[in-house]
Amino acid sequence: MNSAPDFLPPILELSGSWDEILRKLYFVFVRDFKSNQVKHRSLIVLYDQRIFPDGEGKEEGFWHVVSRYDTKLGHRLIDYRRAERLPWARPLMESPERSEIKVFDYVEGPKDKGIRRYIWLDEYDYVLILQRKKKAFYWITAFYVDTRWKREDMKKRFVERV
Repeated sequence: MNSAPDFLPPILELSGSWDEILRKLYFVFVRDFKSNQVKHRSLIVLYDQRIFPDGEGKEEGFWHVVSRYDTKLGHRLIDYRRAERLPWARPLMESPERSEIKVFDYVEGPKDKGIRRYIWLDEYDYVLILQRKKKAFYWITAFYVDTRWKREDMKKRFVERV
């Protein structure tokens, strides 16, 4: 398997110190999401702009697409597979229909407030999740599918899509 489909930019090389990695990731986030309006199927895509004291001056929306919550430690840790694919997020959101991308809606249930839009690059194990609002989408998260059970869960969601 190639590291990136030919219509997407290459994944990021995340070597170096934590400061270097964070700087590289945040540069991509600012370029693709803060400095430019993103649209998915003609609707604006928003993200969580809250900045918490322990967020190193970065938005929650940024942390949700480059890290994952560690229940044992009680905080988020960098998820390298998720983070290195950050340059894929905007082109996937803005992409016209392509056979490589499965775009579907799935009912999450009342806890998660209903229907969510999935943008799934299944052959490359990368998923974006958006929440539909009245006149926009809200970017919930993005992640790398790194386990068999999660891959099966994604397949199940696709089959049960609305």
